[in-house]
Amino acid sequence: AGVRARNVSCYATFPKTLPLGAGLRSLHGSQSMISSEIEELRLLLTPGGGGSGPEHWHHRWAASDDRCTWVEQRSWTSGSREDWVGALDRKVNEAESPAVLVAHSLGAVVAAHWSQTHSGPVVGALLVAPADVEDDWVDPGSVYEQFRPIPRQPLNFPSVVVASENDPLLVMERAREFASAWGSKLEFVGPHLHLGSDAALDSWEQGRGILDRFLISIGH
Repeated sequence: AGVRARNVSCYATFPKTLPLGAGLRSLHGSQSMISSEIEELRLLLTPGGGGSGPEHWHHRWAASDDRCTWVEQRSWTSGSREDWVGALDRKVNEAESPAVLVAHSLGAVVAAHWSQTHSGPVVGALLVAPADVEDDWVDPGSVYEQFRPIPRQPLNFPSVVVASENDPLLVMERAREFASAWGSKLEFVGPHLHLGSDAALDSWEQGRGILDRFLISIGH
């Protein structure tokens, strides 16, 4: 809802996935080589407009890692900015343990708004394909309009913006602009559309690797 029709592919089968961080554990030869602090984190899966469907890599990660938990919205196609940001704030602060936001699309923009108005034990964020809700693909009256303007202030936690080179909802120049404004590291990962269900990412091992390296870089 709120987005004009795009080319979307459906995929019927997906391979079984390994837990997040499995690649690093294999590289070091033992799970004990990974800091125990990584295991204490909460990974808050923060979907965008429409939610993350069953073919989304969010679901693959949730199924393979007990640290993952969902940020739920009352509606994935409506509601105010305050509703969405408030839902994220409640999930962040339902526990005192450190949290990393794993946000996609509109969820990444929600995370940026949360950083400006709320606080909690967030120690970092993986911001995947933040939807450029200021662009003209947004339909009048859609939920995406609620999030204009996109914050341009630095986030109050370390972050990585991950962007595709042919994203119909986020051109590369805007990805650079957002990452610079937020103080985020920026990683382009090739031509994978909006890095969602339409991109055939399966369990998205490339993204898992980015997350693993990010967690180590922030000392978790």
